Amino acid sequence: MAGSSIGSSVRGVDALDLADPDPSKVAIAAPGAAAARGTTSRDAVGAKPGEAHDGRSVDVALGEAMRRLFAAHYAAIWRLLRRLGVPSAQLDDAAQEVFWVAARKFADIREGSEHSFLYGVAIRVASQEHRRRRHAPQATTVDALAVHCDLAPSPEAQLELQQARALLDVVLDQMPIDLRTVFVLCELEELEVQEAASIEGIPIGTASSRLRRAREEFSAIAKRVRANFALRRSLRW
Repeated sequence: MAGSSIGSSVRGVDALDLADPDPSKVAIAAPGAAAARGTTSRDAVGAKPGEAHDGRSVDVALGEAMRRLFAAHYAAIWRLLRRLGVPSAQLDDAAQEVFWVAARKFADIREGSEHSFLYGVAIRVASQEHRRRRHAPQATTVDALAVHCDLAPSPEAQLELQQARALLDVVLDQMPIDLRTVFVLCELEELEVQEAASIEGIPIGTASSRLRRAREEFSAIAKRVRANFALRRSLRW
C-alpha cells in the first residue's frame, strides 16, 4: 500500500524532478468537436432534464465541460502516463488521446468518477504503447541507465538527483506491465488497493497479490541496477 517504506522512498525520488506540465500551455483541439461526431452529453452537459438544446449549444457546453476536465486532470494524467513508461516524446500525444476518449465517452462518465475514468483510459493507452514497443530492440540495463542519466560532470546535488531519477525510471521500465501498473497506482499515486482494482477492472485479491509481487520485483531489480550502476561508475573513474 501507499504507506510502505518502498512507496515513501520512491515517491520522494519521483517528486524531485518530475515537473508537471502546465495545461494552459498545452495545445489541444476543442473537445466540443467530438459532440459534432455524435457524442451525447450527460444531461445536456449540466442542463435541466427535458430542457431543449440545439446541437450548437450542446456542443459548446461539452467543449466547456471538457476544458474544465482537461485543466483539472491533465497534469495528473501526464504524470501517470510517464510513470507507466510512455516515452517522453509521446507523452503529450498520449495524454491528449486520453481526453479525446473522455470526450467521446462523456455521457458514460458518472459525475464524481472522472478521476477513476481517466486513470482507466490512461492505463489502456499506456498498455497500447507498451505493445507497440514490445518488439523494439531493448537496451541493456547499463545502457538504458546511461540514456536516462547524463554522467557528464555537474554539481554533486544535481548529479545525485539525476541518478536517483534515472534509477527509478530504469527499475520501472524492467517491471512487467501488470506489476508496474499496480505499483504505480498504489505506491506513487497513493491509491488504496480497492480503488486500483476498480480502475483496472480486476478483483481486489488479484490487485493485492500483484502489489506484493510488484514490491518484491521492484526491490530485486533495484538491487541489480544499483550494482550495475556502481560498476559503470567505477569503470568510468
